[in-house]
Amino acid sequence: QAGSPTAGPSEAYSGSNLTGTVLDGNYPDNVNSILVSPSMVLPAIATSEEIHLRFWQWFSIGGYDNASIMVSEETAPGVWSGWTTLATYSGNSGNVWSYPLVDLSGYTGKKVRIGFALKQGNSGPIYYRTYVGAGWFFDDVSITFYTP
Repeated sequence: QAGSPTAGPSEAYSGSNLTGTVLDGNYPDNVNSILVSPSMVLPAIATSEEIHLRFWQWFSIGGYDNASIMVSEETAPGVWSGWTTLATYSGNSGNVWSYPLVDLSGYTGKKVRIGFALKQGNSGPIYYRTYVGAGWFFDDVSITFYTP
């Protein structure tokens, strides 16, 4: 969902709107959802450069659940590869916003889609498998270039 939160973080990181699993309560039990970006061609970069996905995130999710950043690339016109997980988050962010860096350098020159996925785990004691939290919220998503 996109909008102004009434659960989870008290407000968006910047401005008044953000994107999150559920803006007004906890995410549902047995969640398996993904937000997929529009497709984009990541530009070619010099060998000394890197390209990164950057975003502000706030999360509170069950201990066996996880939030993942994934990528899928177009392998032929209209044909997409399966999802490859680039980063995974679980637990909670301590009620603070964090600013992770996800390296996309391996996908330069390729047409890709970025996925933000939240999935409930099926392992561990039953109590932990049914615990849900406020969810995963992100704001100010960008693709940046970096020269180390």
